Order: sequence, then structure tokens, then C-alpha cells
Amino acid sequence: MPKTRLAHGYCSRDPVAGACPYANICENCDNFVPADAGVLRAQLSDINTLRDDATRRGWDSEAARHARTAATIAGHLRHITAEPDNQ
Repeated sequence: MPKTRLAHGYCSRDPVAGACPYANICENCDNFVPADAGVLRAQLSDINTLRDDATRRGWDSEAARHARTAATIAGHLRHITAEPDNQ
């Protein structure tokens, strides 16, 4: 299973290299304006699965990165839909 999903492929960065500083860069950017709650919900589900997998494998930096991004995406969802936290 790829550890980071991209629109047109996947990231092949070796886990021993640590968390990528560019992963999920748009979602964490102050200029990102979320518009599609359905896409955000799907992305949140995916990132939570990846976080759980990284945790099981002992990839602490990956799990932490996924947890931060999940919190950010949940915040975007709350902002555009007034939904409760979906973590």
C-alpha cells in the first residue's frame, strides 16, 4: 500500500527517510480554500487509514504527519459544513 496517495500516482519515498516535508502541502497551506466536502471526507478516511497503518508499522513520523493532516482536513470540513470532528 502506498504511504502517500497523489492525484496521478504515489510517492516512493523510503520510510527510513522520515516524513516528507512536501506531503499534503496544499491542505496545510494558509492559502488553501476547501470547496468540496465529499472530496475532503474521502481524503480524511484515506488519511486515517494511512495513519493507522503507519502506527501499526511503527513509522512514528509518518503516523504523526498523517495525524496532523487529518486534524487539518477535519478543520476544513468543520469550516465548510459545520460537521463535527470526523477523526
